[in-house]
Amino acid sequence: MKNLLNYRLLLMLFLGFLLAGTRCKQAPSDQANEASNPATPAPANTTSALTMEQTADGKWVILDGQKTALYEVFIYDNGPDYEAEGLIRVVKNGKIGYADAKTYAIVIEPQFDCAFPFENGKAKVSNQCKMVKDGEHSIWESDAWQYVDKAGKI
Repeated sequence: MKNLLNYRLLLMLFLGFLLAGTRCKQAPSDQANEASNPATPAPANTTSALTMEQTADGKWVILDGQKTALYEVFIYDNGPDYEAEGLIRVVKNGKIGYADAKTYAIVIEPQFDCAFPFENGKAKVSNQCKMVKDGEHSIWESDAWQYVDKAGKI
């Protein structure tokens, strides 16, 4: 009886894995339906949309339709920056700015040395800051913090 229960349990697990695997595959007809649905995000290989991808050296970048890297995504906690109030931080020429979290289009040009995520419609930024080690982490310190709104006004 115990062997029969073990067999049934293994069989159910195996069938579960099979079903999960087939669920991940997309039928060609589903792809056609998604392409005609405007609410569905554009596939990563389109020529007009910006995409986020990780490079071979581990950086996260925003690419145009021709796969040209336009700017990097700010790294937070070993991964790409998280969305805060619809924006992510991006880096270009060593400066931090903000991009739309869905389209990856620049909203506020990279111009800050230090920039925190948006909170309550504003983000704390500075061009006079330094990185200070705090245990195993690092923090930004500045005597000249300012706040920028989503329109880029300080």
